[in-house]
Amino acid sequence: MGINPWLASLLIGVGGACGANLRYWLSSWIKSQTWGKDFFWGTLIVNITGSILLGVVAGYFRDRTGYWFLLLGTGFCGGYTTFSTFSLEVTEAMKENRPMDALLYMTASVVGGFLGFLMAWMAFAKGDG
Repeated sequence: MGINPWLASLLIGVGGACGANLRYWLSSWIKSQTWGKDFFWGTLIVNITGSILLGVVAGYFRDRTGYWFLLLGTGFCGGYTTFSTFSLEVTEAMKENRPMDALLYMTASVVGGFLGFLMAWMAFAKGDG
């Protein structure tokens, strides 16, 4: 019996909305703290905790095909941070004895993501610097 695509979309949407909201509120709270103002603590903490959480979810729901993984892994963790998915995929490449793929993926993701953002920002920023 396959997964109902409408239910899958609903679970991903609900999980994603909850994860994105938690990311916003947690990051906002961290930035409001004295210790959270001078570094990227909000994003760093969200990325690390999201990676830990997805590790737990992926470990518990090993097949990653069921409704619970769609709600918690794809939805919640995906809304909370896509860095968690990045961490899972790098780990999978390492477990599959593909260290060069893992290294290439890590490098391309970080450098490519930053350069892509920078080019788009420079092209569309309206005199902000």
